[in-house]
Amino acid sequence: MAKQRNPRGFGTYKKLSDGRVAWRQVIDGDAREVSAKTQKELVEKVKQISNVKISKEKYRVDEWFDKWLETYIKPLKKDATYNQYFYMNKGYIVPVIGKRKLSTIKSIDIQTVIAEANKKNAATKTMRHIKTTMSGAFSKAFKEKLIHENPVVDIEIPNKQAKTQKTLNISELSLIFKAMSKSRWLWSVRFMLVTGLRRGELLALRWTDIDLENKRIVVDESNSITGVGDTKSSKVHYVPLSANAIYYLDSQRRMLIDEFNPSLFIEELKKNPLVFPARHGRMISPNTYYHLIVNFAQKAGILATPHCLRHTFVYNMRNTLTLKELQLALGHDESTTTLDIYGDMIGDTTSNSAKQIDDVFDKVEIELKKLEEKKKSNVVEFKKVK
Repeated sequence: MAKQRNPRGFGTYKKLSDGRVAWRQVIDGDAREVSAKTQKELVEKVKQISNVKISKEKYRVDEWFDKWLETYIKPLKKDATYNQYFYMNKGYIVPVIGKRKLSTIKSIDIQTVIAEANKKNAATKTMRHIKTTMSGAFSKAFKEKLIHENPVVDIEIPNKQAKTQKTLNISELSLIFKAMSKSRWLWSVRFMLVTGLRRGELLALRWTDIDLENKRIVVDESNSITGVGDTKSSKVHYVPLSANAIYYLDSQRRMLIDEFNPSLFIEELKKNPLVFPARHGRMISPNTYYHLIVNFAQKAGILATPHCLRHTFVYNMRNTLTLKELQLALGHDESTTTLDIYGDMIGDTTSNSAKQIDDVFDKVEIELKKLEEKKKSNVVEFKKVK
């Protein structure tokens, strides 16, 4: 349709080439425009903003995102959230639209940011994070009357096939255990394998978190690059404490006693001692632990990370624990689930879950022993020739 003058003098309507309809208003030399799929939707948008004065402040996209991060995200959100938004902004958003005026950004520009990220082979999850970051920043800009509408609408994310999560088989576990046979970190690896803990949760675990009476682990902290804080989901979750897990904890405590670890003897550290401290009795960083395990895996001739142990736990438990029990144990809080793990204390299923975990990992231990015995039986002794 041709341009149509609003009879009340509130602006001009027109139809765009892509089929959408738009409204444009000029006040004191400043123009603003909104668009929508239908005339009815557009009229509703116009009602909301037609008499609202737009701020005279003129930000570039990079300037506003910096201000948004420092003012609204850093003081109010978790460090992990701030870091994620920061890296999405600097790595994907600023290179594409950073120098543009905030008020000139349209939906097509937002879609272009996603398209450029896709060209860089960004994962689907990463592109969703980019969209979330832009939506938050532009939404706040709209509320602050810096822009006339949030352009992050009708944005499509390419759906790529997710990479297969690596799990470790019996032979690979045997090789890693052999490579770590003299390492003080062996029991931490075995413990992760039967609990599915994240490395940050493992490193922040304290003896007071071990609930032997109810056979469970209380997971309420995690160690990350920004230090100790809440778990990934910001919720407490409970992990079944199996007999194997208890045995590994006992072995870990004996090891700490034998090496006279400061966490058990120095007053400052004794107050709330770590289960898996470094030799100096304090917590090590997740990155240090990551490289430590990767190096042992390389020594064993395989590619593996600490998270592979978590994947292996899930794989081994997939037909043993119910979906709800798995999500409770892993501390998941995905939007695709309907489980409320915060209020659910596992209850009666904890002891059953612990026994089921033992049943599976007892078989793993048996298979490992069989594998070792088979290797020994294949060794031919050298006999001296007379």
